[in-house]
Amino acid sequence: MTDAGRPLIPRSVHDAAGAWLARRQAGANSETEEAFLVWLHADPRHRTAYDEAARVWRDSELLGDSRMGRSRNLVRAPFLMRRSTHVGAVSLGVAAILGVGTFTMVRHVAPFDLISSADAATYRTSVGEIRTIRLADGSTLTLDTSTLVRVRFTHDRRRLELTQGRARFGVAQDPRSFTVAVSAGEIVARQNVFDVSVVDAEPIVAAIEGDIALQRVGRDGDVSTQSLAAGEASSMGADATPRARSLADARWVSGMVALDKTPLGSAVAAINRYNHRQVQLGDPGLARLSVTGAFRARNPEQFAQAIATMFGLVVDASHPDRLILHPARRKSPAALK
Repeated sequence: MTDAGRPLIPRSVHDAAGAWLARRQAGANSETEEAFLVWLHADPRHRTAYDEAARVWRDSELLGDSRMGRSRNLVRAPFLMRRSTHVGAVSLGVAAILGVGTFTMVRHVAPFDLISSADAATYRTSVGEIRTIRLADGSTLTLDTSTLVRVRFTHDRRRLELTQGRARFGVAQDPRSFTVAVSAGEIVARQNVFDVSVVDAEPIVAAIEGDIALQRVGRDGDVSTQSLAAGEASSMGADATPRARSLADARWVSGMVALDKTPLGSAVAAINRYNHRQVQLGDPGLARLSVTGAFRARNPEQFAQAIATMFGLVVDASHPDRLILHPARRKSPAALK
């Protein structure tokens, strides 16, 4: 035990905490985050060591702003010294490992409003990947294919930025506000479930459980607020009005593309987001066909064959990277409209 009555944390645990801090601040993906959470919960000492590392990181900003820090003439030292070591030496260890120029600090309220690495991360999914992540506050984040979300939690607010793709946010109860930023404004929620998509020209928001607030930023910089009730959806456009949320659109989390009288051109685009092998239309007139049904997002071959059967088309599968839908020779394009 230490003089503070706390168990002694081995140097190896401190070293591991420092390594996780550096990896996650450099831009952790979802696999790294899952591995980190396994490590974090494996031993109570892991959480203690990681929290210490985050505090040291904050103190290291003082060094980064000093003449020594700016010169980067830093002596390499262990990441975390014994608890009796002066904080200045500990800060030097942090700077030596991470590099002074890599610190990500945010000043919203206090001069040193640190975003801990445990509460700051970037999550990204690859083509065809759908993944759910549990955040530090207990909220859940489900990422659709090719999605990028940045998370920044501070002592007084939870802020996320959706820069591409689509995500479902399940907000845990917390006194801090929960905000999702998109190109046209912000979505503010408390203990809600909602989807946000930035796939189309304008971000689309759908409230699944609970009411949320849309804060739109106009071209003149003015901010307008609109409430979105559960079961409603709206774009973030300045003149958008709420409409009933499509139940088909909500099925994406199960890996299905659900279509309800959707133009075939839009249906093809939706399937193609999940696959490297792309579906193409051999005749532009086919794009106007209306499609209803549910299809496995990661099975373009099944989708193409189902569409071909539905409309009497043929599938050209001779290319390894694409599937081309053509009108059958016995039918003219006019017959397919």
